[in-house]
Amino acid sequence: MTYGTLLTERRGEGGILWVTLNRPEKLNAINMTLFDELRRLFQEMRTDRSVRCVVITGAGRGFCAGADFSGGARPAGLLYPAQESATDLEGARMFFRNESEAYIALKRLDVPVIASINGVCVGAGLDMVAHCDMAVASTAARFQVAYVKRGLFADLGGFYSLPRVIGWRKAMEMMTTGRFMAAEEAHAAGLTNYLVAPEELEAKTMELASAVEAGPPIGQKLGKLLAYRTQNMDFESALEFSAIALGTTATSADRKEGGVSFAEKREPRFTGR
Repeated sequence: MTYGTLLTERRGEGGILWVTLNRPEKLNAINMTLFDELRRLFQEMRTDRSVRCVVITGAGRGFCAGADFSGGARPAGLLYPAQESATDLEGARMFFRNESEAYIALKRLDVPVIASINGVCVGAGLDMVAHCDMAVASTAARFQVAYVKRGLFADLGGFYSLPRVIGWRKAMEMMTTGRFMAAEEAHAAGLTNYLVAPEELEAKTMELASAVEAGPPIGQKLGKLLAYRTQNMDFESALEFSAIALGTTATSADRKEGGVSFAEKREPRFTGR
């Protein structure tokens, strides 16, 4: 599938899907076309067993400068408020669904998702990073909950994911003041797994993505699923779900390969079967 605002490329052994937000002239701000294309891409990738890892980055000097509703062509079939009316609250709610469905599709991905943050990352861009499973950032990156500067809040799920990633107090500060957070401070708070010089970003991201690609897809997917779905469960209930999921891995070819490779003192070769 071809896209107008996204670039996609298979890397590594073919299991890494490298996704680039491609509106560099707007610092990759997400317009309605990009929201729609992200939704369609993530929904398609959810059922593609050849994908083992997704990387999201931005073209040019920015990762994502937030949402862009400045106008331009509107994708056919999407929902919009009636005549831009400020009082069409139901229309506005349905319009928001155009945006939120893209991020719901991102969160539904079974495979690990890595954000590779090359520059400014604010608003909807920071929400996206918070929804990813891992992140690698350049020291040129900086972060902001920009919504609050416009009288809004982190409505695309930042209010949900950001406190879970960087902790309550840092998240509350960012969400109530809208101040910029430097890459070094964000890394110290836990937003990113690795912080590297700009020229090292792509290589470090590929190193992490390649390590994920080499892992057992079934075990990785179930581990991610349980991590998210059991967050609000008590410990014993979580282990009951684990017992059910364990049957899927125990009978897999990858589980057998894991045992054989250990006995033969070699690296495993997982196939996702």
